[in-house]
Amino acid sequence: MGVSYPCRAIDRLISSKRGRDPGSEQLWREPRGNNDASYFEWIFSLLLLSCLSWSALAADKTCPQRETILSFSDIVLADRAALPPLIAKRYGAEAAYLKIRYAPLSDEETRGLLQTLLTSNVRTADDLAYAWHIHREGYEATIASLGQEQFDMLVTTLGTSTIRALLLNEGGEDTLMKRLAPIATEPRSKAPGAFTNGGGAVAAAIIDQPDEFKKRIVLAAEAQGLVDIAAYVSASENNPQAWNAFLKRGVGKPSLYLLYASQMRAMVGNPRLERPNIQSALQQDAIHRIQMATALEPEQDFLLNLMNQTGAIASVDRMARILTQQIQSGAIRRNGTMDAAWLFAYRSAVYFLGHSQIDPLFDRLPYSGRRYVRSSSIFMMRDVIDQLLVVEALQPYVTGKVSDVPPWPAGVSDKIKADWPRWTEMAAKVRDGTVSPTLAADPATFGIVAELLFAKADQPALRAFVEQAPAGQARVSVANDFAIRLDRACAAYLYHPTEAGTLQGQPIFKFDTQ
Repeated sequence: MGVSYPCRAIDRLISSKRGRDPGSEQLWREPRGNNDASYFEWIFSLLLLSCLSWSALAADKTCPQRETILSFSDIVLADRAALPPLIAKRYGAEAAYLKIRYAPLSDEETRGLLQTLLTSNVRTADDLAYAWHIHREGYEATIASLGQEQFDMLVTTLGTSTIRALLLNEGGEDTLMKRLAPIATEPRSKAPGAFTNGGGAVAAAIIDQPDEFKKRIVLAAEAQGLVDIAAYVSASENNPQAWNAFLKRGVGKPSLYLLYASQMRAMVGNPRLERPNIQSALQQDAIHRIQMATALEPEQDFLLNLMNQTGAIASVDRMARILTQQIQSGAIRRNGTMDAAWLFAYRSAVYFLGHSQIDPLFDRLPYSGRRYVRSSSIFMMRDVIDQLLVVEALQPYVTGKVSDVPPWPAGVSDKIKADWPRWTEMAAKVRDGTVSPTLAADPATFGIVAELLFAKADQPALRAFVEQAPAGQARVSVANDFAIRLDRACAAYLYHPTEAGTLQGQPIFKFDTQ
């Protein structure tokens, strides 16, 4: 037996469509409204969805993943110190956050843990530390403990966790705006966009808060002349009329922020703002729908990146509408891992744009996430899709749902085809429970076996396998990766609404959520 019938059916559907122009077929008519998709698109979405059941681990209130999350967090925190300094700085913040959230640490233990990371200059550790201290002790006590200069530096670089914690602290809106008013912010992310500046970062940090709360932030920002923050936060209010109220107050030149304010409105599902002399109204509507879908994507963006790289607005709009339907229905979990959404979007992209356009693009686009054991520092989008397709194909086999090793999945690159015998050999060992510790010591098999054990949902075996690996960057990387993934199947503390659209891959450490 191979992959499931629906997956084979969708691959045949994609193959039959290859080379055609969707616009030439009456079947693929232009949509008449935001939620209108052709009947064939609906059938297509159902077929795509049927391929995804493997990838979404259902959250369990008893959280069987907790022990493994803590084990992997401990590995990261214990082993990172032995890594070269520049590599060691990449690891520790997420692991420490998960340990604080899942383990009953005392305040003294937490302070010690955070101080160790701060002393080691771990990336985003300052944002984590200030967020915890402000949430736990308040702003004044935090400044007395950690220092005003370091806090101002952190706010200058727009640490979203600290911004959120301070704004949720009593009187925090006035404190933050007074600190921001005299300084020029320089975002941690250098990527251009709506959420890599002061207003965007503040709005993203509190996007899940009620309008009454956001209105206080808007007024505090206006009082200090911070028009960009006031504009962005007002655009993020769920009430679509909040923007008009902001305009009537006549603060600054809000026309400067129309482009990004409109994108912020997309994050909360509100209609776009009129922007004359940019694109046609139909194009602006399509881009806005794509942005709204991006706000729903779990973990990392796929759609907006694809639109920016290809310019295929109409095709990506269709992809966005069917992906939105699946996320809103709950078929793809908004707070889950990216796997299901990316596979869905990838198959949609191949269907609408064809392998001839998608494959060369993915071959040259680097992957900026932190997943996977990598043989080099260069890891492409093609590598990610290959891994997702291969694990999807082998999951029914390693779980015993099918008896025969499947053929390699359609759409994988020649690079991973050459490694297919190793994948199937490891899959047989995972299926039969005969994984040897020597496989954890071999760089060629460590990542493969870990992926397949995760796909099998064998928590004890995955935990034991990673614990048996020799100390080093590979073990730290895998432990960090799977601790973050497993959190998504448990309490999803690292999830943040609109994360794919607003966080630019940066974590936000929240202590106010349950």
